[in-house]
Amino acid sequence: MSGIRSRYSFVLITIMVCAVLFVFGEVAEAADWPTRPVEFVISAGAGGGADKYARFLVGLNVKNKYIDEVIIPVNKPGGAGAVAMQYLLTQKGNGHMMLITLNSFVTTPLFQKLPFTFRDFTPVFLLALDNFPLWVQKDSKFKTFEDFLSEARKRSILVGGTGSKQEDEIVFRAIEKIGKTKPFKYVPFKGGGAVAKALVGGHIEASVNQVSEAGPFYPEFVRPLVVFQDERLDVKGYEDTPTAKELGFDFSYNMMRGIFAPPGISKSDQAGLVGLFKDISKDPDWLAFAAKTGLQPTSITGDDLMKFVENYEKKHITIMKAQGWLK
Repeated sequence: MSGIRSRYSFVLITIMVCAVLFVFGEVAEAADWPTRPVEFVISAGAGGGADKYARFLVGLNVKNKYIDEVIIPVNKPGGAGAVAMQYLLTQKGNGHMMLITLNSFVTTPLFQKLPFTFRDFTPVFLLALDNFPLWVQKDSKFKTFEDFLSEARKRSILVGGTGSKQEDEIVFRAIEKIGKTKPFKYVPFKGGGAVAKALVGGHIEASVNQVSEAGPFYPEFVRPLVVFQDERLDVKGYEDTPTAKELGFDFSYNMMRGIFAPPGISKSDQAGLVGLFKDISKDPDWLAFAAKTGLQPTSITGDDLMKFVENYEKKHITIMKAQGWLK
């Protein structure tokens, strides 16, 4: 009997030791990262949503020192995100580089028929889903979304957005198709900041900037007519902005604010990156920023993140086929 107890105790101790070694091994593995500055690639121009979010996240690390090394934001606009993605692909194995993603991370390889997709990158973290309100100038004759649709059925309204065949144009083409309007005269800009300024300056009649982009001009210069998501914006000053679905317009669409790294990075570097954004996702300043800009905080990592993006791809294939951008 004592021999059995001895063997049982030995097995139990062995299991406990292995568990401790595994846990501390995981910690040690992530603790080795980073060993040098980390490059934070932004696939859009200065002043847009992605640029603002990336630089805000960099600031959080400066303030709270989640990692000892500096994070360097680098703008790589062009090709509807293709320039930034191709840049990351040239950095295979570089675990000290990351990309903040938009939906173009999914759509650009599809409609440009590029030799890569999101599957070629290393998943890190999905931080949030962003919003798409429809904005007009403060003194615009469009007082409601129905006003806008009614006019759009009579003539081609001049609108603007970031890039061509990206998220903003997807929203306008969906309005066009579902609302049975005239084709919009769509003007592409390099970033969301430029789009917001074009609306304020009267160079376009409407935009679908995120709250983070057009919000600084509200309510003095612009105002939202509607937001294209399932729930109203839970943001002070936007509570009365209806959703499209409330108004009988069946369209909902969000922007993916995620983090991916180059292909082929080590497990320890991936764990370090994931750990960084796990910390940031709980940061009170980040949560306050998300609440102020109407972001929906969403923490997804690893295989679950890849599955999420695969489902996003299926949704976009349906949308893009409806626009005639894919066969």
